[in-house]
Amino acid sequence: MKKHRLCIAALMALVLVSCADWLDVQPSDQVSEETAFGSVAGFKQTLNGVYVELNSDNLYGRALSCGMIEVLAQRYDISEEFTRYYPLTEYDYTGATVQDQISSIWETAYNLIANLNKILENCEKRRGTVLSDEYYHLIKGEALALRALLHFDLFRLFGPVYQGNESQVSIPYYETFSLNVAPSLQASEFMQNVITDLENALVELKDDPVIENGISGKPGDTFLAYRNLRMNYYATEALLARASMYVGDTERAGKLCQEIIDTHNRRNFFPFVESSQVLTTEPDRVFSTEVLFGLQNLNVDLLYSSMFDATRLKAESLLAPNADVIAELYPTAARDDYRYRTSLNKTAEVGGNDYAVFQKYLGGDSLYSQLIPMLRVSEMYYIKAEIQMKQGLNTEAMQTLTEVITHRGLASTSINSPQELLDDEYRKEFFGEGQLFFYYKRLNRSSIDNASGFGTTSLGSAQYVLPIPDGETQYN
Repeated sequence: MKKHRLCIAALMALVLVSCADWLDVQPSDQVSEETAFGSVAGFKQTLNGVYVELNSDNLYGRALSCGMIEVLAQRYDISEEFTRYYPLTEYDYTGATVQDQISSIWETAYNLIANLNKILENCEKRRGTVLSDEYYHLIKGEALALRALLHFDLFRLFGPVYQGNESQVSIPYYETFSLNVAPSLQASEFMQNVITDLENALVELKDDPVIENGISGKPGDTFLAYRNLRMNYYATEALLARASMYVGDTERAGKLCQEIIDTHNRRNFFPFVESSQVLTTEPDRVFSTEVLFGLQNLNVDLLYSSMFDATRLKAESLLAPNADVIAELYPTAARDDYRYRTSLNKTAEVGGNDYAVFQKYLGGDSLYSQLIPMLRVSEMYYIKAEIQMKQGLNTEAMQTLTEVITHRGLASTSINSPQELLDDEYRKEFFGEGQLFFYYKRLNRSSIDNASGFGTTSLGSAQYVLPIPDGETQYN
């Protein structure tokens, strides 16, 4: 693997002007490690820099939210002239343009992991001198959880289909900052590291103010407020549930999901969105109240205008679902669904074809219109329902799924099979959020619905695995 660059100076130079002042990243061209970690403010700025960089186009600001990863899930009916994305609809990873995209994801993610490891290293060095115990535990907990998140998504992209391939060598896991090459691990070893990082993060986050106060966090300290904009305790639990489900540990996944669901119901944390929030002139299209962790991205309006705006984009640069596919996903009886009414209820004719216009990231001045969801409470219900199905509790699974559906503006569903309904929900709930392809990969689906609306697309295990970039494999 190529040597990772220490990007503290670059991260400190990033500036994000936020309505939530916690994202206060001081610009600097030259920032030494001593300066970066010589004060609590330096730790805050450097960790905030990681959150800012998660919004890059190479990661969750585009590629791993609504861009490349959704193309792989057959979300968009893409013109052959759209050379950046069309090969991905056929799982052709050989072209230079596609390989550049893949390399950018790999490099950006591992560079951020290197920076997180430098933060973790300095947490230990400066505990008690620079960092009080409160800040030590929270900063360390968030950094561990973010390290796990990035590694896990790299594995979900570049690692094998997990079930049945646990001993297959995958990719490296970096637990310390080092310019030396880490060995590639077997899939089971890699995922154990993800799980261990998340377990340790939960220990560090046991006093996270989100537990007592919800997303408002700790009054009077903006760094400890807006907890759903950070990898908080409940978001870490949810990510551990997702990872546990990925490796087949349904017992642990079920317990974690139920704990979050109980908190959701008992304390009204991360409440289901209300109709008054979505059926308005500036709707909350991402259902922000339900987001366990999301990224504030001030460029979502540019994301919409450059990718999804069918009123100005030509077919060779437009990402849009086929109008017939959306009509099938949302038949007339399901058109009251909030997800349809806020994000997919408009159509446009482009180049002689009818498309649905994807509006989730239309943008606006409110915080919720600048949010890219990373983890949401509805996923906990879906995991619970999937586990109930594995236990033969189909009636209970339908009840669990119906609980979500009723909070999407629907009184009932015409779908009688819980598995069919779960598939349907994954297609609806996570549109533009990058989770559908990973759902298919976890289940090793041999075929998925085609974006054109004509039948299905066949997939083998190889199509689910992105190639490690050229120049990296020689070091592993």
